[in-house]
Amino acid sequence: MRSLLLLTLLAAALQAVSLPELIESARAKHPSLEAIRSRIAAADYAIERAKHFDNPAVGLAINDIRLDDPTDRSLERMQTQSITLSQKIPWFGKRDAKEAIRKAQKRLLFASLEEAEALLFARIKQSAYRLWETKRLIEVTRRTIALTQQNIELFEAYTASSDSGDTHMGIMSAELVKSRLKTSLKRLIAKKERLVALLGYLSFRDLHDVDVELPDSDTLPPEDPVSLTKKSPLVKIEEAKERVESRRLELSRLQSDIDPVVSLGYFQRSAFEDYLSIGIGFSLPIYGTEEREAQERRALLLAQRSRVADARKRAASRVEGLLAEARSSRQIVRIIEEESLPQIEHMFDLIRSDIAAGGDLYRFVDLVERKLRLDAEAISARARYAMTLAEIEAILGEPL
Repeated sequence: MRSLLLLTLLAAALQAVSLPELIESARAKHPSLEAIRSRIAAADYAIERAKHFDNPAVGLAINDIRLDDPTDRSLERMQTQSITLSQKIPWFGKRDAKEAIRKAQKRLLFASLEEAEALLFARIKQSAYRLWETKRLIEVTRRTIALTQQNIELFEAYTASSDSGDTHMGIMSAELVKSRLKTSLKRLIAKKERLVALLGYLSFRDLHDVDVELPDSDTLPPEDPVSLTKKSPLVKIEEAKERVESRRLELSRLQSDIDPVVSLGYFQRSAFEDYLSIGIGFSLPIYGTEEREAQERRALLLAQRSRVADARKRAASRVEGLLAEARSSRQIVRIIEEESLPQIEHMFDLIRSDIAAGGDLYRFVDLVERKLRLDAEAISARARYAMTLAEIEAILGEPL
C-alpha cells in the first residue's frame, strides 16, 4: 500500500505542467513582480507622508554668558535661557501638489507592473512554444532515423549477395545520414532540457516537463495597429511618466509662493518674569531659483510628451511588422502541409517499394533528409506563428 502511495505521489510530481499553470505560478511567485508590488505598497506610505508638514526646528539658547565666570547666571539682570520652536507652513496647495506627485508615481508603478507581467508572460509563452517545436523536431527526427534504419535493412536484405561498389556506397551514405540525424537528435534533447529549465525559472517552480499546445486561433486582428495599441503597456508607462512630470511642474509653479515660518519661544530670566515670544518669517524667492526650476520642469514635460508620441508610433509599427510575420508563417505552413507534404508522402511510398526491390538507396536517403528539413520548416513555422502572437499580446497588453 505504501509503495502504491509513493508511486502515485511520484507520478503526480513528474506530471507535465500546462502553460496556464506556468503563467499563474509566475504571476504569484516571480521575484521581479513581487519587487514591483512591494514598491507599490511603499508608495502608499509615500502618499501619506506627502501630506505631512516638514519637521519643526527646536532651538536652545543661553544669553549673556560672562567670560570671567560662565557658570554664574546671577551676575547680570538680563541673563536669559530660552527654548524656541520654528515651523514652516506650506502655502496653500503645495501639500496637495506633493500628494498628486506621489499618486502619479504610484500609477506609474502599476503601469510598470502591467508591462513587466506582459513581458514575462510573453517570454513564458514563447519559451513554451519553442519547447513544443523542439519536441516535435525530436519526434520527426526519431521517425526519420527509424525509417532510414528500416530501409537500410530492406536494402541489405535484397542485396545480400551483391558486392558491387554502388551497393556499398548506398549503405555507407545511409549510415552517414543516420549518424547526422542521431547527432541532431542529441542536440535537440539538450535544447529541450534547457528550455524546461528556463521555464522553471520564469515560472519560479520546479519542472520536469511542460505540456504545451499551440493556440487554436487562426484569426489575426484587423490591420489597424494604431487603434490596437491604445492600451499598450509600453504606451501606458510613458503616459504615466508624463503625468508625473505634469504634477512636478504644478508643484514647481507653486514654489514661488512664499511659505511663512512661525516661531514660538519661551525665555526664562532670573531677575525678571519669564516671557513668550512669537514671530513670523518668510522665505524670499528673489534669486529666480523657483522660476528656473519651473522652466526646467516645463522642458522635461515637453520631452516626455515626445516620448509618449514615440511610444505610440513604435508600438503600432512593431505590431504591424509582427502581423506581417504572423501572416507569412501561416502561409508557409499552408504551402508545406497542404501542397508539398501530401505529394511527397505519396512519392515516398513508391520509393520505399523500389528500395525493397533493390532501388537506389543513396538517392532515397538524400530525399529523406530533404523531407526532414521540410517537416522541420513546417513545425518551426507553426511555432513562429504562435510566438509572434505572444509578442503581439505583450505589446497590446491583452490576449488576441
